[in-house]
Amino acid sequence: MKKKISFILAAAMTVGTLSGCQGGQSGLPADTSEGNADQPYAGTTIRVLSMTGQISDALEAHLDEFEEKTGITVNLELYGESQLREKCTTEFLAGSSTIDAFLMSPLQDMAAYGNNGWIEPLDSYLEDESFDWEDFQSAPMDQIKIKGSEAIGALPLYSSVQLMFYRKDVFEKYGLQPPATYDELLNVCETINDPENNFYAIACRGEKIALTSQFSPFLYGYGGAYFKDGTCAFSTPENIEAAKFYGNLLGNYAPEGILTAGYSQMTQLFNAGQIGMCIDAIALYQTLIDPNESMFYDKVGVAPIPEGPAGRQSYKQVVWGASIYSGSKNKEAAWEFLKYVAGKEIAADITPKGMPTFRASVWEDEQVSSAMPEDYIEAYNVEIQADTTNQYGLPRMTAVSEARDAMGEAIVYSIETKGMGAELEAKMNTAAQKVDQLLKDAGEYGSDYPYEE
Repeated sequence: MKKKISFILAAAMTVGTLSGCQGGQSGLPADTSEGNADQPYAGTTIRVLSMTGQISDALEAHLDEFEEKTGITVNLELYGESQLREKCTTEFLAGSSTIDAFLMSPLQDMAAYGNNGWIEPLDSYLEDESFDWEDFQSAPMDQIKIKGSEAIGALPLYSSVQLMFYRKDVFEKYGLQPPATYDELLNVCETINDPENNFYAIACRGEKIALTSQFSPFLYGYGGAYFKDGTCAFSTPENIEAAKFYGNLLGNYAPEGILTAGYSQMTQLFNAGQIGMCIDAIALYQTLIDPNESMFYDKVGVAPIPEGPAGRQSYKQVVWGASIYSGSKNKEAAWEFLKYVAGKEIAADITPKGMPTFRASVWEDEQVSSAMPEDYIEAYNVEIQADTTNQYGLPRMTAVSEARDAMGEAIVYSIETKGMGAELEAKMNTAAQKVDQLLKDAGEYGSDYPYEE
């Protein structure tokens, strides 16, 4: 069976593309004639938008099987993350989109998409016994609910927690164990840091927007939070202490250029042999152990992130979710696709690749657990089971990107001044004022703050 996939990148977005997706068999009524009970939506064509890479590889690998099983044709369009968000938003605003299902980042997109009524509530679909919704009970449900509603708006495809990756050979050389506390972390950094030989103790994100999610375990680790009583709490004493610590850590023990380093630069630094430790999202792991990417693929250790004064505070994120567009003309067929993308087969495929499923049953599959090192599984279980107040890892609000920019600017200053900058408190106060104004502009300030804190 020939796979039917549309690869439509940002550079090729044209009116002709949209009109082409409206043709063919899209929107045909379900064929429920006798002899086709197992394929009630055969002949339907659905249009699905996803980001490229990561989970899209698994979608492509199993798409023929889905089409053959259901008789549904899938026009799958792949975009970079920002292009995907722009494409969905532009079409939804126009009000005439032919999108049926789409992948999205609940932390980034749920508020805006939900506010505008673009997400189809899934609660009635979740009664489908063949899907086994009970298998997802470890997922943080508040992240996938439509804003202002108890309705589920997205199926959680995979999770993310923050882990510590470290060079086992370097730790063995110095007789070290992975640090369990912030004090131990600084002691290890002092021991292994060797800038004269272009080797640095640690890397964490230093680029001002990207760093906010990575800064969050330190912020909450000091007992802080992004918000309190519906206002920005960024400049509280606890948060200032966290900013000083992060500035000290990266200002003294990270490589030059850390202020432009985001997610992808973490793997580059580790794989180039420039750092001994990296604290970041679990998704880094697959690249770190790839022999085609790194000379140190067989020397990667995994441990839980260190505990701060307020405990271990990794976020627990739903990285990507799958939703049905509320304006879809093919919602039942789109639900069949959602069942497929969040099904056990794809979950078993992506979990060993650094995209751990929320499906409990998949972790009991020996083929899945045997594909992952013991320290990886142990570290993940510690983080996913930890009692944390850092549920999201990001400031939860509609204007999240603008808030990250404002907060990140103050943390960059702390890194530049190695946590000793005299203007840090003032800069964090300024950031808090900017975020409060963003909350007011969105109608989310004070008693109108619509999220759990």
